[in-house]
Amino acid sequence: MAVEVASTVTGRDSPGFLSSAKSFTLPLGPHIQADGVSGYPIDMRVKAAEQSWPPAALSPLAEQLHVDVIQWGLGCHERYLAGEGDGWLAAALACGEHLVAIQERAGPTEGGWTHHFAYPHSLPLPPPWLSAMAQGQGASLLVRLHAQVGEQRFAEAALLALKPFAVPSSGGGVQAMLGDREFPEEYPTEPASYVLNGAIFALWGLRDVALGLDDREAGDRFAAGAETLALNLHRWDMGHWSRYDLFPHPIPNPASSFYHALHISQLEAMEMFAAHAEYRRVRERFVAYAASARLRRRAFVHKCAYRVLVPRNPMFAHRLPWTRKLRG
Repeated sequence: MAVEVASTVTGRDSPGFLSSAKSFTLPLGPHIQADGVSGYPIDMRVKAAEQSWPPAALSPLAEQLHVDVIQWGLGCHERYLAGEGDGWLAAALACGEHLVAIQERAGPTEGGWTHHFAYPHSLPLPPPWLSAMAQGQGASLLVRLHAQVGEQRFAEAALLALKPFAVPSSGGGVQAMLGDREFPEEYPTEPASYVLNGAIFALWGLRDVALGLDDREAGDRFAAGAETLALNLHRWDMGHWSRYDLFPHPIPNPASSFYHALHISQLEAMEMFAAHAEYRRVRERFVAYAASARLRRRAFVHKCAYRVLVPRNPMFAHRLPWTRKLRG
């Protein structure tokens, strides 16, 4: 069943340094389906400003986070669904062919899209590493391309992309443990970082493979992951704002206004996909926080304090004493 939602495309393709919701948002997708995989749950059209492959903004591809390339492909597919022309589908297919070509085919990272550079921001993550968010979103794109053109290699690559979900991050995969339950890690750090938005995007890959390719294992893993998230959502609720992650920073890392708004959109989509009342309860709290000017200011001040202590610039991040300690 398709769900009609309002969606807008902003003039930017990223939230920028301040990650402000005033200048950039990723709302619910206009073609989202509660029981299907036609449109992506979050509108990624803003990520795709051109049809040419490879996109100039993402060249050279080897130096990009795979999730940025995949979101470009999802945005192209969403533009095709919006009736903007077959050229957008061709662009999405070119992205899919790229993912098939560079996917690992053996070893502990089988099915993965490996990053061969350190994570370029503030989390300690040396190469090589995989991202559950990239694995999930890549699977989501490939399932949709398979549905459009029927090419079996896209279905096979989507199924293969889920293999790292069953491998602990210490072994080269993307699985962490949150309590005694599995949790998909956008950034498989040590200790675990538990990034909220990345985990939800990752879970959607499991859901899409389950529905689009009739894969029971993926469906069971999505159901377990959705339950784990519902049982632990309170961990990302600061009582006045949402947290971006649970990494043991010197102070908690509050979500920027962009990511706080994204959390709200993601939780709204999760309400459609999983029967857990906690998704609605937490979303409503997050909406109330965002509606308060006082709490928005408080979150901004907290974020500024966090950024002073944990700078984004990798030239400085490696000098932080707690980062050195975590690296041993």
